[in-house]
Amino acid sequence: MYRVVIDTNVLTSGIIQRSGFPFNVIKLWENAFVVIITSLATIEEAERVLHYPKIKKNYKLTNEDINHILSNLFKYSVFAENLSTLNIIKEDPADNTILATAVSGKADYIISGDAHLLNLNNFRGIEIVTPKRFCEIMGKLKEQKKL
Repeated sequence: MYRVVIDTNVLTSGIIQRSGFPFNVIKLWENAFVVIITSLATIEEAERVLHYPKIKKNYKLTNEDINHILSNLFKYSVFAENLSTLNIIKEDPADNTILATAVSGKADYIISGDAHLLNLNNFRGIEIVTPKRFCEIMGKLKEQKKL
């Protein structure tokens, strides 16, 4: 089972939308094909995004819905602790938290749509891929297991 760090935009998109590759990544997690590695900073950012008035209105999210989502993240994710302070991505320092979470949590993949992260391709042996690419990888893995 792969250990993955999902950046906040992919995570929140996958949670609030009911189609697309971010949603498929979340379904892989819900169906226990992957383990999500997260950190308190990542969950705090997800909470902030889910509370944006535009997000709440467009996706008809109540505070109860958001609390349920966050509760599931706390319950069903593995928390990376003692994150290193990294200064790899200077243009968007928040992306360094994603990298630190992946390293601390011994992730196999970082799943992101963020160009700053994707441009790295990999970091300390951790492959950085789009949600689409990760779904392709998982599809090939499932096909191989059928043989």
